[in-house]
Amino acid sequence: MKNQFSALRTFFVASFALVLIGLITFTASAQSEPTGGMSAAETDRIIKAFTNKEIQFRRALNQYSFKRDALFQSIGMGGQITGEYHRVSMFTFDDSGNRYEKISFFPMSTMDAAGVTVTNEDIDDLGGINPFALEPDKIDRYTFRYAGKEKIDELNLYVFDVAPKVMPDAKKTKERLFMGRVWVDDQDLFIVKTRGKGLPETKTNKFPNVETYREQIDGRYWFPTYSYADEELIFDNGNSIHIRVKVKYTDFAPARATLKVTEIGEDEGGTARDAKPIEGGNLNSKALSLPAPKLSEEAKRQKQSGKITVRVIVDENGKVVSAVAQNGPAVLRQIAEEAARQATFAPTTQDGIVVRVMGDLVYDIRN
Repeated sequence: MKNQFSALRTFFVASFALVLIGLITFTASAQSEPTGGMSAAETDRIIKAFTNKEIQFRRALNQYSFKRDALFQSIGMGGQITGEYHRVSMFTFDDSGNRYEKISFFPMSTMDAAGVTVTNEDIDDLGGINPFALEPDKIDRYTFRYAGKEKIDELNLYVFDVAPKVMPDAKKTKERLFMGRVWVDDQDLFIVKTRGKGLPETKTNKFPNVETYREQIDGRYWFPTYSYADEELIFDNGNSIHIRVKVKYTDFAPARATLKVTEIGEDEGGTARDAKPIEGGNLNSKALSLPAPKLSEEAKRQKQSGKITVRVIVDENGKVVSAVAQNGPAVLRQIAEEAARQATFAPTTQDGIVVRVMGDLVYDIRN
């Protein structure tokens, strides 16, 4: 998500990394700081146990379909809702763990009017793909500390604080790490609640703390059912934005299958009758991000200027997968195509199905 006054990107990264893929894969070799009367050996035993459960959880999720109702809101000074992004989808994972989404409700976002834009990165994160890459070979990057025990409803829980050992440099890598707290059932040793945010933050990138609750599904797995955040994000330049997140996960059902994604116009057997992208016309105003062309040294030397039309194809994820300039000098066509490939869009739906779009991006290049 981008603040039009001070860029805010992917503020929902933390939420969906935590709720759908499994928070952190620790092992007993990870660095610990025993407190609260628990020995280091006992701490490591518990961590190793719920790590194994998280691996089971991750695998089990690939065998279930589920419904996700995601509501994002910007909140005004008086508590009124100034913008809203609402998306309801069904998700299914295939045998390889690939995610497939069918959107059932997706009205036009009003977040832009509030000075906030939902970016392509935000949309990617909605589906639960783990952007933190917290795999077994990454656990040595974390320190955790036993913080005591708490009781929620009828559950007695171990509480652990989690933090990166070394903060990644946002200028050098896109990797994101988690900082927050996890609650673990003291009997079954499953994570049942998480609260935290994604790091690193920068002067223009801020993330809310997202609290996620899990419930036992089919008497075996603790799957996320509700996530919530309500926080004012304050930027280094003094700007702030109040964000509220409400995400519900329902209708979990065993549904593992080998899936085939078909284009609109394909029959059930997968034979394409009309697999072409839909026509979108001029796409400039529809772009979530539209980087300007960067003049090359050759373009500067030739002092070339003019309007260049680039024919693009945007895939189901809102990414430009083809860009071909239709006019203009070769030196301008090249830089216009390079800029077009960096543009991003919200996914386009037709009859509840995400489709590809073909259209034009027009650049007025001045030397």
